[in-house]
Amino acid sequence: GVAQGKPMNMPLSSLKWVPAAPGSPIQIAVLWGDRDKGPEYGMLLKLPAGSEAGMHAHTGSYHAVNVQGTWVHTNSGDPRGHELPPGSYAMQPGKAMHNDACKGTTDCIIFVHQHAPGDFIPGK
Repeated sequence: GVAQGKPMNMPLSSLKWVPAAPGSPIQIAVLWGDRDKGPEYGMLLKLPAGSEAGMHAHTGSYHAVNVQGTWVHTNSGDPRGHELPPGSYAMQPGKAMHNDACKGTTDCIIFVHQHAPGDFIPGK
């Protein structure tokens, strides 16, 4: 489990960012666990300022907290979306289509926790 082993401290400057998918401008830094296999993991997701992921879903639900920037989370069927400043929380049910965008000039950094492997299912 997460609470086993030695204490860990990871300054933001020490994190290893990698593309979320080959060629993607969206980057991730896994904090713990195995994003590919599960059974759970935590990561930071970096959405470049002014970018958006496009409509997509994930097999498993996730819990997310915005750390930096203005995150706009839009659920399928909701044309407006929700503007989520730092400290805001969202729970995204598995298999539900949604979009993530970063509004403004500051990159968005979002903490994501899943009790499932991380995947990306593009919208039609």
